Amino acid sequence: MADVRSSETFVVPAGWKRFVLPRRAAGAAVPKVKAADVKAAETMLHVFDGDVLGALGNRNTPGDLAEAGRAYLAGDPAATPLGAAVVARGVAVPLGWNRRDELTVFADYWRSRHGLAFAAAAVAELSTLHLASYQPSSAITRKVLDADIETSFTGTAVHLAYRLRRAVVAVPAEDYEQVVAALAAVRGPGLVQRAVVSVIAPDETGWAGDICTEILGKGGREGIRGLLLTVVSDPEAGLRLAGRVDVWAALSESERIHTFVATLGPAAAPALAGWLDAPHLDAKGRAKLLAMLSAIGGDTAFNALLERTGRPDAAAALAEAAGREPAHALRLLAEAPSAGRFLQRHLAGHRQLADEVRPQLSEAAAARIDAAHAVLAAGDVSPAAPADVPPILVTPPWLTPVSRKPVVVTGLSADVPVRVEWAPGERERWGDGSWAVRHGGTHDWAEIIRKLGTSASSGWDEIDFFLRAPDDLTLARVGAWQPSYHYDAADWGSELLARYGAEAVPPVLDVARRSPATAALLLAPIASPEAAVLVAGWLARVRSVRPIALAWLARHPDVAARALIPVAVGRIGQARSDAEGALRAMLENGQGERVRAAAAGFGDATVAAVEEILAVDPLTILPKVLPQLPDWANPALLPPIRLTGGRGALPAEAARHVITMLAISRLDTVYPGLSVVITECEPADLAGLAWALFTEWREAGHPAKQSWALDALGLFGDDETVRRLSPVIRGWPGEGGHSRAVAGLDVLAAIGTDLALMHLNGIAQKVKFRGLKERATEKIAELAAELGLTADELADRLVPDLGLDGSGSLVLDYGRRTFTVGFDEQLKPFVADASGKPLKTLPKPGTQDDPVLAPESYQRFAALKKDVRAIAADQVRRLEHAMVGQRRWSGAAFRQFLAGHPLLRHLVRRLVWVRFDATGRPGATLRVAEDGTLAGVTDETVTLGDEETVGIAHPLHLGDDLAAWAEVFADYEILQPFPQLSRGVEPLTPERAAAFVGRKATTPALLGLERRGWRRGSPQDAGVQGWFERDVPGGLHLVLAIDPGIAVGAIDVLGDQTVEALFVAPSSAHHWFRSGQDDRIRELDPITAAEALRELTEVFA
Repeated sequence: MADVRSSETFVVPAGWKRFVLPRRAAGAAVPKVKAADVKAAETMLHVFDGDVLGALGNRNTPGDLAEAGRAYLAGDPAATPLGAAVVARGVAVPLGWNRRDELTVFADYWRSRHGLAFAAAAVAELSTLHLASYQPSSAITRKVLDADIETSFTGTAVHLAYRLRRAVVAVPAEDYEQVVAALAAVRGPGLVQRAVVSVIAPDETGWAGDICTEILGKGGREGIRGLLLTVVSDPEAGLRLAGRVDVWAALSESERIHTFVATLGPAAAPALAGWLDAPHLDAKGRAKLLAMLSAIGGDTAFNALLERTGRPDAAAALAEAAGREPAHALRLLAEAPSAGRFLQRHLAGHRQLADEVRPQLSEAAAARIDAAHAVLAAGDVSPAAPADVPPILVTPPWLTPVSRKPVVVTGLSADVPVRVEWAPGERERWGDGSWAVRHGGTHDWAEIIRKLGTSASSGWDEIDFFLRAPDDLTLARVGAWQPSYHYDAADWGSELLARYGAEAVPPVLDVARRSPATAALLLAPIASPEAAVLVAGWLARVRSVRPIALAWLARHPDVAARALIPVAVGRIGQARSDAEGALRAMLENGQGERVRAAAAGFGDATVAAVEEILAVDPLTILPKVLPQLPDWANPALLPPIRLTGGRGALPAEAARHVITMLAISRLDTVYPGLSVVITECEPADLAGLAWALFTEWREAGHPAKQSWALDALGLFGDDETVRRLSPVIRGWPGEGGHSRAVAGLDVLAAIGTDLALMHLNGIAQKVKFRGLKERATEKIAELAAELGLTADELADRLVPDLGLDGSGSLVLDYGRRTFTVGFDEQLKPFVADASGKPLKTLPKPGTQDDPVLAPESYQRFAALKKDVRAIAADQVRRLEHAMVGQRRWSGAAFRQFLAGHPLLRHLVRRLVWVRFDATGRPGATLRVAEDGTLAGVTDETVTLGDEETVGIAHPLHLGDDLAAWAEVFADYEILQPFPQLSRGVEPLTPERAAAFVGRKATTPALLGLERRGWRRGSPQDAGVQGWFERDVPGGLHLVLAIDPGIAVGAIDVLGDQTVEALFVAPSSAHHWFRSGQDDRIRELDPITAAEALRELTEVFA
């Protein structure tokens, strides 16, 4: 029968032993004296003797110390440990702060020259000596240090003590007694010295007990208490001490925490748990404490992990502890009422233990095991017949690797000139001069030329020189320039390339090579061999710019092929592998014939070599080393994967191969074998597997090496995945996970369903983290560009119909009764019975209802409410912004995406719309009636042609019809989704703008502008955002300058904000400089002026 108790014996993990300071009971071997350290100490004494004498000759060095030091330097046989310590402290002067730890070599030097007892006493004396500074001839003084360890001076003695302790605890008893006697002779009253002495001789429990008791009665002295973790041995005293040691002091030196835990074993669990709860614990420290709790065993440690499984990494540590003692873990998990999921997971991997452990448990614990077992049994699926398992999941290529001997063709070169090939209008856009406008100043070109290429040169000045100085100064120099400043490279680099063309290719390539994340886009128009090789490398190894690399290959296929073929068939190495991968990528993207045509120009041997490259089976292209699957990716712990057509579930080994395929895939480089998996397996099971892997990855602390678990959601995910993932993405930046959140946006795009893209667009429209919002906006723009649409046009197409019928309603069938779903002005769903009577809520299925239809309908309504809740506010806001931003639709688009949309029609019919003529002048107004027809202000039926233009009416469009429309909406009791007919129309004028100057508001109140279409300005010095900006027609910004500004990541730290200015400026201008812009407020059109005033008034109300 399995023993459900934890092992009584704690075995120190092998990885700890180099940090654990032993005791005499450990029976350790005496460490040998290191000859190299002895030699190093001798060298220091010889080289630095003059520096030591200078310190001894300082008038502030006491005479007894100077005399002892000189005697030791002179080799006096009567030299004392104090003299040795004084000399070592003098050697510290020329070593300085950065090299102070080199003094540890004196431990072995003193052992070899004077014996262990002398060395121990010298270290104890060293802990009392102080340097005034590291300046030459600095005085050496003696202090009775009671306050705390001074890291720059006393810390050296501590490291020497650690080293000597390993010898002291291992020597025979006679030698040990000599050490103790020597220490007793020099042990004084100072807390620091007494702590150091106890570190050297921890088995002197009287010394250790005295200082531990004393230190607990004093405040401060965090360093001494932390050091005593290496001394204490009694569990009760150890926990009292640990309770007074801050986590940073416990973790500051590995010897402290490892020695403490190794000494106390499982009894250290409460201390580790307490340190885990420290509010300022970083990820590295958390990982170390969790690993220790997992390793020490015992009920207390296991339960401490179980109680903290909601924190990063804790679940993985719990699983590791459970795997170490499975029966013990099964008992503790069964005894914990809240551990149901972990109990199921543990039981799934140790089902054979259930019968053995159950008789040893309480009745309640046994019942929990039975319940967990029942859940697992319910999820069991009949295994697939071996013949039904796809062959690639039986013997995948990595089990039978194919050995290929590549054909090598040498002596080829790419005869491709360097060119810059612009798309229509591209050079004009890149060369708009906006960087020079925002950043330019007045410079002495001659002085910049004089410093160019030297360490005295300013990278900022160099950029300004090449963008603004005359051609006769720059043209001869730009090709050889190597920019040292890479920030904002995509901005200034585009202007550089537009100005100089091919002459600027060398510096642009240099920046892109050094900083692909910021400059990869600059390669777009460059057609050159060097660019091709650079892109091939990115394609293979720089995931973040892989889409840019693929776009470059598609834009310059002929140049890419001719430049890469000599590399792809040349010498074996990384460059060849990169080039081969790029050529295969071109084949996959339909450019194989361009590659073959280029190969023909190099001769038959090259043609054959290239054909061999292109003919490689993609299934056999594998990483050099397959990633090792983590323990949490064990198929036994994950949902089963059923084959389609009721053919049973994949066996565990086949499921493991599926997970391996996921581990070698990324969203943009999917292992081809997954297409077989997607075809042969149930989609819902694959989505469930991906979510389970993702959940395990999160609980393991998001290890970067297993980020494929996030990508798996994009490869296997469905709409339910989207619903669960979207709130996680929105919350990640607040947990320090901005990069994960950005990767999550790519996952939503990869899932690609209407719901997924709708959630992506929702994040672009509204999320509290600016960086994530900007990246989502960029992603939407990328998707729109691929479809030839604007971001707004794409947003129209991303609104899901949610399964509603053509009238915008949904019938829920319970069998003998039905219910109809409708929507109010905020898109909140409501339910009516068959007679049309509104109900407060949808009733739950009853015994008289159809047992299949009713539960399905009930769940359908629950999902509908969840989906609508996710998008309703965004759609209302989108339409309001369309009115404020004066967006227009064609009649055809209006009918297809607005009036005819099953969900949006409920908002569209609650608004007044207006026609516009070819000049943009407003004309007749209309609304969408209940039956979907169009009606005018007098309820007359009207029509709208496909080519006509329509928009949401602003009150300023309605003129005399405003009151009539208000009466129509009141008569029909039509509630509006946002204020339209009641909206204010007073404009922002220079006078009203001036009235805002000097007004104050809290930072959170000002952030309300972001909900109204404003955004914070770019961070300036110290990460402070000094203005808000709002797009206005004509390529302009309306800018609200504030003081002191908003600190990125700490919005409240600078206090309330005061308005410095409100002005209009070109969007390309740097808004930190704003003189002469205030009068341009008069240029705002009436609607923009009215809306700006309304927004500012609401925020400052």
